[in-house]
Amino acid sequence: MPDLIPRDELKRRADALAEVLLDEYSAQDVSDARELLPRLRDRREYEKLITLAEALSRIDPQDFTTRRLYAQALIETGRASAAADVARGITQNAPQGDKEVYEAQGLLGRAFKQVFIDARIKGSITARRAMADAIEAYRKYYEADPPKLWHGVNLLALLDNCRQRGVDVAPGLPEPRVLAERLLAQLDQWPLDKRDEWYLAMVAEASLGTRNWQVIEENLRQYVTAPGVEEFHLNSTLRQFTEIWRLGESKRGSALLDILRARLLSLANGVIELAPADVKVTDADRSTYEAILGKEGAKTVEWWRTGLDRARSVAAIYRVLGDRTGTGFLLRAGDLGLEPAAEMLVLTNFHVVNREGARDALTPDQAQIVFEAEDPNRRYTVASIVWESPEERCDAALLRLAEQPSNLAPLRISKALPVLNGEARVYVIGHPGGRALSISFQDNELLDHEGPTAGKPAIPGIVRVHYRAPTEGGSSGSPVFNGSGWEVIALHHKGGTLGMPKLNGVSGTYAANEGVWLKSIIEQLAAGAATG
Repeated sequence: MPDLIPRDELKRRADALAEVLLDEYSAQDVSDARELLPRLRDRREYEKLITLAEALSRIDPQDFTTRRLYAQALIETGRASAAADVARGITQNAPQGDKEVYEAQGLLGRAFKQVFIDARIKGSITARRAMADAIEAYRKYYEADPPKLWHGVNLLALLDNCRQRGVDVAPGLPEPRVLAERLLAQLDQWPLDKRDEWYLAMVAEASLGTRNWQVIEENLRQYVTAPGVEEFHLNSTLRQFTEIWRLGESKRGSALLDILRARLLSLANGVIELAPADVKVTDADRSTYEAILGKEGAKTVEWWRTGLDRARSVAAIYRVLGDRTGTGFLLRAGDLGLEPAAEMLVLTNFHVVNREGARDALTPDQAQIVFEAEDPNRRYTVASIVWESPEERCDAALLRLAEQPSNLAPLRISKALPVLNGEARVYVIGHPGGRALSISFQDNELLDHEGPTAGKPAIPGIVRVHYRAPTEGGSSGSPVFNGSGWEVIALHHKGGTLGMPKLNGVSGTYAANEGVWLKSIIEQLAAGAATG
């Protein structure tokens, strides 16, 4: 069953237990911490998992389940070589026959695979060695007695990847199709009482090796609709299908990725990072989606694809010759009451870009604008700042580009804020932590706003919006969309896990993010309320 513990509560428990384990702790504290680790894994709270697993490992270095989850989280957070060391320690020290040994062997393969994925030049010595090490790690336990079929499926994916790229592999390895047919026959003999969520994932993936699309789609349908499938399962499959099977390079394969993403977002706990190729909307037939997800699921895919189209007009704000520092998005000047009406402007935060570089922001000449979903190599310069408002007001800066984007459309502005009925959701598209473009679907509840009809703005003329969509540094300046038509309702400008004062005169604080209603910004523009 899906974990029903709110994410903030899960993180709070992890922090509290990690603190206790560094001091006086009880056997119950250790037990509670061990029980929390897989929950953190399933909700992709890897940094919290690492902290808690480190504390547990100091208490019991021979707790191999904890060490395995530790290694898994290290891989997921970009520490593949450290993960390989932890996994190797399990294979060397755990008793032979312990299930954690072959789990750790699989993680060794996963760590080497990640090194290959991260390599910019796939033909480099480092990348080729990592691929060979990953193949050997998976091969060792697939060819054991009894064979570990999960390792065999990973072996198949790597061999298929090598075949696609025309890379020679070690002698004695089977052809991908031959291995796929063997795996499917072995999976068919799998005991019925052991066919869990991962079994469905294995059948779906092994079917890719035969390129029998009807079988692939049927198995994927069973997998994504299985009641026990959670965020961790879907993210793992999505990553494998994207990075190793390279399904995004074909029309039919891209449709399968859309299905996985749509199912992931329906769990309401996913964060989907988007490479430029991921944002290209496929023209797959709606019947493909309906056959796998049903009519309501197909509607979800169409909604998701609308979000992808909007993502093209969301920009990363770069420091010249540096990294991403924030986010911005395209708006039509006419929609803001400005002329020339057809001009496209970029809205971001004052604390990201302003005329004087106040509060560690970039000045216009230091900033470059990149619409990564459209063209990650095209950088636009800032000609001027049309208008700005400090953090105490709108925390906004409206940028004029030296050159107009030719293939992008401005985002649509919502005419009203969503109704506060406990069901409204909002979605943030931005660059959290300065990373790739992402859309968050975690706990995206609209909490409160100061808009009509019951709102009581604390800052005259400024309506603020509170929501739970998680953000990080780098998300500043992101558009906040409503859940119905992907229309922008607010400019995101700050957030915090805890400690945000509640709105409308309500006492207390909570975990929330804050944005400024776009209508407030438009009204301030009309009033000429710029401060330079």
